[in-house]
Amino acid sequence: MHVETLGDGRPEYTILACVHGDETCGWHALNRLKAGDVTLQAPVKFVLANERAFKLGYRFCDTDLNRAMPGDASSDQHEVRLAARLRRELEGTTVIDFHSTESRGCPYAIATGGDAASRRLARSTGLDRLVDMSYVGGGVTEHVTGIAIECGYYDDEGAASSAHRILLHFLAAEGLIDRPYVRSTPAVYEVFGDASGRGFEFVAENFRRVEAGEVFATKNGSVRRADEAFHPVLMSTYGYEERIGFMAQRAAPVAE
Repeated sequence: MHVETLGDGRPEYTILACVHGDETCGWHALNRLKAGDVTLQAPVKFVLANERAFKLGYRFCDTDLNRAMPGDASSDQHEVRLAARLRRELEGTTVIDFHSTESRGCPYAIATGGDAASRRLARSTGLDRLVDMSYVGGGVTEHVTGIAIECGYYDDEGAASSAHRILLHFLAAEGLIDRPYVRSTPAVYEVFGDASGRGFEFVAENFRRVEAGEVFATKNGSVRRADEAFHPVLMSTYGYEERIGFMAQRAAPVAE
């Protein structure tokens, strides 16, 4: 794990990249920020989480770091040990965690802790959609005030550019840099279940309502129909081994 702090003093914010080593958009955003002419008004911590997997070009070495929290320093698995270190680094800070994905419909924010402070933090990203995954739980931001950002498709230049743009907007809205910003009022999608299955082609569209009885996935001539209406979230053909993705319902938007 690579950790650095820009500015003097104790940082209250952590910018997190590469929880998954093959999701590099956050790291590119950090480097663009450091190479630019932006002046930080307060210290900020930057963390390259799974540095070993990042250097190898792997998603992880032994197990998914996002599912290994809170970790165990005595484990023989790299990510489980790393999770314990990462938890200590994040404690007491507000976290923004950058990811990329196999699914379409990016960018958007994700909150896993279910707390109001994290949901409100999504407004500082300027994004218009927030997925509340507290039903599922887990992830590095579950036990801190923080959000994750799905920036775009894996290793796509657009994902790196989105991450940089969102990072600048977030830092400005949180008073950490001097730059124009407009806080958004994100629509909220609350996850209430998942669509299990292996080898299905996802044929619907993330965030577009699927009606009861509508086909949303196919496999070898068979179809999956919705048992009830839902909004697909993080659904894709290749993103998961044992599921197509998650089902969500619309909720009240995030506001002050």
